[in-house]
Amino acid sequence: MLEVDTSSNREAKKTGDPNFHSVYILPANEPERERLNQQSRFMTKAVFGGKLISTQTNISPGDEILESATGTGIWLLDLARELPTPVALTGIDISSRLFPTNYPSNVTFSSQSVTNLPESWSNKFSLINQRLLTGALTKEQWPNALNELYRVLQPGGWIQLMETGPTPKVYSGPKMRRMVDSWASLYRLRGLVTDIQDILEQLLSEAGFVEVKKQTVPLPLSPGREDYEEHKKNIVGFFLAAKQPFLMTGQFESEGEFDEALKEMQDEWNLSSQCWWEWAVFHAKKKENTEGM
Repeated sequence: MLEVDTSSNREAKKTGDPNFHSVYILPANEPERERLNQQSRFMTKAVFGGKLISTQTNISPGDEILESATGTGIWLLDLARELPTPVALTGIDISSRLFPTNYPSNVTFSSQSVTNLPESWSNKFSLINQRLLTGALTKEQWPNALNELYRVLQPGGWIQLMETGPTPKVYSGPKMRRMVDSWASLYRLRGLVTDIQDILEQLLSEAGFVEVKKQTVPLPLSPGREDYEEHKKNIVGFFLAAKQPFLMTGQFESEGEFDEALKEMQDEWNLSSQCWWEWAVFHAKKKENTEGM
C-alpha cells in the first residue's frame, strides 16, 4: 500500500478537519510552483477562452470570491488585476507551502480543507472557482467537498470547476495507453476517482446545485494543431512532477524505464494525426433564497 506524504498530512491537521487524509500526488516546491503557474494561464487561455470568470456571475463591489485548491494563488492574483479593489478574494488550500508572499490587500490565503470549511462562511461567496482536484480527493471526499462549497456559496451564486482524469477518449497508441493506465493505477491505489470528469455533473446535482452544465474542451496532442506544443508541455510536466508516486505503483522497474516510457509516448504523439485530451468545465448555481444552508 502506498504511503501518503506525511508533510501533507501535517498541513491537513492545521485545517481543523481530523478526518481529512491527504492523498495528493504532486509535490509542493519551487519547480511545481512554476509548473502550476504556467498550467493555470494556459488553461485559462485554451480551455476558458481567456476568461478567468466563465459563469453568468455579475461581480459587484462588496462581493467575495473563493478559490478552492488555490495552490500558488495565480488565478486569484490574475483576477485581482481585473476586478475593482472592493471585491474580496480568498484562496484556500490544504497546504500553505505554495502560497505567494506578496499580494494585494483585498486578497487573503488560508490553509483549509475543502471538506470542512469554517462555519462562519455559510452563504458568504458570490463565486467559487476550483480546478483540478482530480489528484487530491477520494470518492468519499468529493460529496463532502461539494456539500461544503454549496454551503458557503450565496443563494444565486455560481461555481465553476475544471477537471480531467486518466480516461482519454482517443489514444495515440500503446505507448500513451501504458502511461495513462499507470496513471489510473496510481489513482486506484490512492483511492482517487479515475472518472471524476464523467460523474461530477451528477455529484453537483446531488449536492443541491441547479443549472448544472458541462462543457467538454478537447485540446490536441497531435503536431501541427494550435496549442499543441504548450498542451504537450503541460501533460508531460504533470507526469514528471508525479514521477515518484508513479514509481511507487510498481508499473515501472526504474526511473530510467519511466523516463523512456514518457519519451516513447511523446514520440508516438508526434506520429499521430488525431489525438486529443479532453478537459471538462462545469458551471452550477446555488438555488435562490435557500433556507437552512
